[in-house]
Amino acid sequence: MAAVVAIDLSRGGLRGVQVDSPYTSRPKISRFASVEVPDGTVFDGEILDQRRGADALNRLWKAGKFTTKKVVFGISNRKIVVREVTLPKPNGPRRKSALRFAVEGQVPIDLDDAILDFLPLREVSIKGEPYEEGLLVATVRSSLESTVNAVERSGRYVDAIDFSGFALRRLLPAPQRGAQAIINVGASTTTVVISTGTTPQFARIVASGGDDATRSIGRALGISFAEAESDKKERGLRGGAVAARDVEAEAVLRESAASLIDSIRNTLNFWGHAHPEHPVSSAVLTGGGSRLNGLAAVLTRALGVAVEYGDTMSAFTVGRAVRGADLDRWALELAAPLGVTIGARAAATPAAKSAKAGAAKGPKSGATKSAKKGGKK
Repeated sequence: MAAVVAIDLSRGGLRGVQVDSPYTSRPKISRFASVEVPDGTVFDGEILDQRRGADALNRLWKAGKFTTKKVVFGISNRKIVVREVTLPKPNGPRRKSALRFAVEGQVPIDLDDAILDFLPLREVSIKGEPYEEGLLVATVRSSLESTVNAVERSGRYVDAIDFSGFALRRLLPAPQRGAQAIINVGASTTTVVISTGTTPQFARIVASGGDDATRSIGRALGISFAEAESDKKERGLRGGAVAARDVEAEAVLRESAASLIDSIRNTLNFWGHAHPEHPVSSAVLTGGGSRLNGLAAVLTRALGVAVEYGDTMSAFTVGRAVRGADLDRWALELAAPLGVTIGARAAATPAAKSAKAGAAKGPKSGATKSAKKGGKK
């Protein structure tokens, strides 16, 4: 049976989920494991230390007893750029090779070190010529190479890579009415995807995540990052501090959360002004950084729409061996990598090849799977 392991890369550890029958209508979660990693191994969703990363992957495979060497993961960090663009409609099979020339000057990335993908949303006519409006995703090729090399150093290989925003849209149930915002709060960034039905229409990466609040608490209280992370989750946004130390910690946490919430609200306001015919009517939270008591309630008040946590497992059958494990504990963190296993496998493998080939070789596009193929109905 075909299978892949979807991996989540975080500062504190790696999580892996084996998905049997991926890219089909009946994927099944059969195995799960998590391992800790030394500080400095992973940052912003990238494996920086290839030796330690490969060792962690070997430990992960041993702990999970995974039966496949195929790896998939999602990407969303400060090196990714998402733009709404209008491009000439390409003719023939040279679509991807033409993309690099069509977007020149539209992204702040050296195109010789870029992986590009374009999700067409609609066709338009400009002066009688056919054009396409859509979402352009661009990332730095070198930012993927270290992770891909660590995976291969461990004896595995990358089967698929996808922009986390598109993967999340495929994973989660589509909105019943109006537009929906998916808000994935990661460690260093927050990805906001706005969609109508099963199709993403708009995406932004906010340069702020859960680690910002953790560092603020650590500085205020003079404690380690791990202690600050634990304090943040326990404290939440509920208020009611009395002791001077707690009042200070509560204040810096609220200040950090307010900055992130303002950025999210500005993103939704930008969408609303540009597309008044499709106002956001609901929002879904995912990502490890969203594990902050009271965040959903505060966001509901700030955004003026209902905000709920996403059901990241509803698309899968869960095997007996996994039930009762720590899978549910990490469900929010695993949302994006699990989304990579949903739907058609489109252009994911060229992205992995492109990342490994380097600037001088390999295709210049194909960074993500198509968000429109294989989406939930």
